Amino acid sequence: MRRILIGVALLLAACQQGPAPQAPKANALSPVERLRAEGDAFLAKADYVNAIEKYRQAADLDPAAIGPRFALGTAYSFLDKRPEAIVQFRWVMGTAAADSTEYEEARRWLTRVGALATTPTVVADAAQRSAASAGDPTTSGRLAGRTEWPGVTPKIKLITGMLSLTGDEPVIQDVKRTRQFRLGDAYEFKDVPAGRYRLAAVIDGTTIWDEKITVEAGKDTGLTLSQATSPVPASMFSPPATASTESSPSPDAPRSQ
Repeated sequence: MRRILIGVALLLAACQQGPAPQAPKANALSPVERLRAEGDAFLAKADYVNAIEKYRQAADLDPAAIGPRFALGTAYSFLDKRPEAIVQFRWVMGTAAADSTEYEEARRWLTRVGALATTPTVVADAAQRSAASAGDPTTSGRLAGRTEWPGVTPKIKLITGMLSLTGDEPVIQDVKRTRQFRLGDAYEFKDVPAGRYRLAAVIDGTTIWDEKITVEAGKDTGLTLSQATSPVPASMFSPPATASTESSPSPDAPRSQ
């Protein structure tokens, strides 16, 4: 009987203790939410550059998410990058519900800076959003440069290929521009919506260059494509060296009489 009473007392004492604290689950947040939270932490410390990078990563993981895009526009506005902020806030207005906080705040900011689009804000898809921004100096820029290869110019040796400029982030993923180019000559893309791109150059089915480039709104972006940055050896296109011994006889060679 004594043993039974002791056992009951111990059980009652154990029941009066509070629950042991539990560590937060590592997977409580989704990858997008985690990146957004990390961006918010940087934003709170006024570290806008790192905040932008986190928000970009979150937007890349979930292109349809409103939160990362709104946060990205906010971070850009703190850095006085108005054209970039305009792109993000216009995207928010074209995607978010009209009664959402993000929509209202984006509209208020765009109105304050005089960048509220006069076209309908409900846009069917990313392709239409990109087309609407083309030619608008507040949201588009220009990419220009030249290709360089040892011993190759259009006058010396005419080699042609195709340049492709493709959007490398969700908001401009449907933007794709192509144009023919001549090796050793200049190239240009006008009215390019601001954002990150991949620029690829292909000649006869071989990729000569595949570079990442960011086009800024209202600015000219330059990129020189040289053999030094190409995975292709110079000998693929460079003219072979002329051997002088083949064009003139050796001094020791017997002369015909």
